[in-house]
Amino acid sequence: MANDALAHYGIKGMKWGVRRTAAQLGHKVRPGLGKRSRASPKKSKSAKPDASSSPKKSVRELSDAELRDAISRLELEKRYKELSRSASPQKTSEGKKFVQDVLKKSGDNIATQFVTYAMGTLVNKL
Repeated sequence: MANDALAHYGIKGMKWGVRRTAAQLGHKVRPGLGKRSRASPKKSKSAKPDASSSPKKSVRELSDAELRDAISRLELEKRYKELSRSASPQKTSEGKKFVQDVLKKSGDNIATQFVTYAMGTLVNKL
C-alpha cells in the first residue's frame, strides 16, 4: 500500500499567530537592515527625492510662495469635500436608521410621560 498522505505538524514550540524572527529561525541577520529595507527595492542615488520623503519644514521656514501654495491646496481640498457632500447625500445604513428610529420613538415616549407626570402633579397640587 502506497503512503500518499502528506502530514505537517508545524514547528516544535511554535504558537498560532506568533511570528519568529530571523535570528530565532537561525538565519544570518545583517546589522542595519530592517524589515522595510529588505522588502523594498533599492533606489538609485541619482533619483530625485520626492516631497513626502523630505523632512517637513515649519511654517516659519516656508517661503511666501510655498505657504501660498499650501494654503490654496488646503482650501481646494476643503471646497471639494463640501461640494462632494452636498452633491451626493450620505447613505445611512439600515442599522443606523433603525437605531435612530428607536431613539426617536423612545425619546418621544419619555417626553410624553414626563409632561403627563408634571401636569398630573400640578393638577393635584391645585
